[in-house]
Amino acid sequence: MRPFEYVRATDAASATAAMSAMPQAKYLAGGSNLLDLMKEDVERPTRLVDITRLPLRDITRSRAGLSIGALATNTETANHPLVRENYPLLTQAIVAGASGQLRNMATNGGNLLQRTRCNYFYDTSMPCNKREAGSGCGAREGLNKIGAILGWSEACVATYPGDMATALYALDAKV
Repeated sequence: MRPFEYVRATDAASATAAMSAMPQAKYLAGGSNLLDLMKEDVERPTRLVDITRLPLRDITRSRAGLSIGALATNTETANHPLVRENYPLLTQAIVAGASGQLRNMATNGGNLLQRTRCNYFYDTSMPCNKREAGSGCGAREGLNKIGAILGWSEACVATYPGDMATALYALDAKV
């Protein structure tokens, strides 16, 4: 992992200011995907802006259904009474998608924004259009058992890893 600067944001203004001051900055909440990518040298942020203290954890009833905060952890979401009672599919998807340890750290926002788990994406010596547009897709002609069967393109056969997004789509959620 490369060196980076750590900044803890206390509000939205300080978070955006810290990000805009350094082009290679990344937001950090649960970090379960970002830190893996940093360890593999796929992501190389020069600054991490910790947004865990921003007020985006609430899960509340709204006119349209539920409003679920991006910084609520997957555990908080799966165990919330409003989610369990009204959207059990979402609870099931979250619980099936990761271990308890990961669910305790991972946030809803990070779950939805996580990057592919394709081995070629993680291997920086291989071409990958998701990492570097126009470089090619090593998985297309390589070992790609975890690649897409349906819905792939000429540019990429990687799949999206999120279980939560699939449940939200099935529930016709607005994200």
